Amino acid sequence: MKYFSFSDKEKIKIFDEIAGHFYERNFGSLTKTDFELMMFGFYYKKMKECFKDKNGAIDYIKCSDYRISKDLGITQQKVRNLKVKYQLVSEQDEYDWKDEFVKLIGNARIDNNKMIINIPDPNLYLDIQNFLEENGGFVEKQLNNKLLQIRIEYFIDLLLAIEPENNKKEIIERIKQLFKEQTDNEIKLNEESFGRKMIDSAVDISTILSNISSLISPSNFIFNAIRKLF
Repeated sequence: MKYFSFSDKEKIKIFDEIAGHFYERNFGSLTKTDFELMMFGFYYKKMKECFKDKNGAIDYIKCSDYRISKDLGITQQKVRNLKVKYQLVSEQDEYDWKDEFVKLIGNARIDNNKMIINIPDPNLYLDIQNFLEENGGFVEKQLNNKLLQIRIEYFIDLLLAIEPENNKKEIIERIKQLFKEQTDNEIKLNEESFGRKMIDSAVDISTILSNISSLISPSNFIFNAIRKLF
């Protein structure tokens, strides 16, 4: 391994866990796929621990698919598959995808009312995609499976997702009012589909954001990141 090493204490703990799958009247019961995933889990968990900043943010460049593929001698696609599988079975590797996402927004660019940003981690990409789909939105698929492209309107859904409930209600009422002013129609909205409704109604997202900016809590890191982009 080029980028880090396990301590003697960690090696003992790893061996004990491996031994538990072989020396308790269960020798040979662990499949090759499960064994590889377990070994990858030891490696990937250690790597993320080594490459975190003081705020706990993961340095995805140092934990890139390329680096891992060179270190383990496997393809980058296999690395991505292992990352996804490991996240599914790991109970102790929880993270807040919103926190991780906002740390990458600074690298985004705006093009034709769409936000384009590189998401190096496949699990983070899937979490963002799932959130948008659950709220009536979608991700525009690219040939590059690390590239996330979404309409700016869907950021409203992201903004509301982290707002306190009492504050969220006031923002929703303001958005409804702005919809009426821009479309000259009464539009019924629900909290799950603001981004989609904005696209369908062709409202001006810049106007919406500027009008609700005073209502959004200062701790809303997604809004602060979006404001810098605009």
